[in-house]
Amino acid sequence: MLYDITRTLSPRTAVFPGDTPVSIVPTLQMRAGDACNVTAITMSAHAGTHVDAPRHYSDDGAGIDAVPLDALIGPARVVTLDVAGAITVTDLQNAIRNTRYATRDTRLLNAQFSILNFTRLLIHTRASEVSDDVWDDAFAYFDPEAAEWLGANGLRLIGTDAPSVDPAASKDLPAHKAFLKHGVIIVENLCLRGVPDGEYELIALPLKIAGNDAGPARVVLRR
Repeated sequence: MLYDITRTLSPRTAVFPGDTPVSIVPTLQMRAGDACNVTAITMSAHAGTHVDAPRHYSDDGAGIDAVPLDALIGPARVVTLDVAGAITVTDLQNAIRNTRYATRDTRLLNAQFSILNFTRLLIHTRASEVSDDVWDDAFAYFDPEAAEWLGANGLRLIGTDAPSVDPAASKDLPAHKAFLKHGVIIVENLCLRGVPDGEYELIALPLKIAGNDAGPARVVLRR
C-alpha cells in the first residue's frame, strides 16, 4: 500500500511569510493554437513538501544535488505527537516507548532506538490537518536538545509535517544546526493525515538542483 504524503503545489499554496509564492503560468496552450501545453513555474524551493540541504543553514554545506540518496530511501517509522510548541526528548522517548517494539526500561531507549531501524523518523502532528493554502505558525518544532538526542542516536533523516523544525520566528535555527551537526537530513511540510503510526519504506526524492539550499520533493510511504 502506498501513502502519498506530499502536499499539492498550486498558486494557493501557503508559503513561509515573506517567501516567494507559487506561480504557475501557461506559456503555450493548445486551445490557443499551440502544438502543446507548457507552463512556467516560479516558486521558493521551500514551498510545499521539500528536502532541506545542508546549504540551507550553512554556507559550507552541501547542496541538494549532493544529498545522499541512501538517506532518502529506506525503512522509516511514523509516530504521532500531540504537542503544542517544542518537541522535547521526553516527548520522543514516550512516543518510542509506545511503539510495539519499545522497552519499558528507559535505560535501554538509546540502544533500542538504534537497533530498531529508527534511522528515519517522521513526526505526525496536528499540522497535517492544516489545509495546503493556510499558513499556521503555531506548529510543533524541535527543542534543540531533542534534535541533538536524535542525531546522537544514529538518526539519518527527520521528517515533519510542520513548515520548519524550528519556530517560525527563529533567527538562529538551533534545531536545524543540531541536525546538521549529526548529518541528519530534514524533510518538511509533509502531510501525514490518515497515515497510521508504524513502519514503512520511505521514498523522498528532491529535484536535483545544482548547489541549491533545498529541493521540492515527491514523498511516499510504502507499507
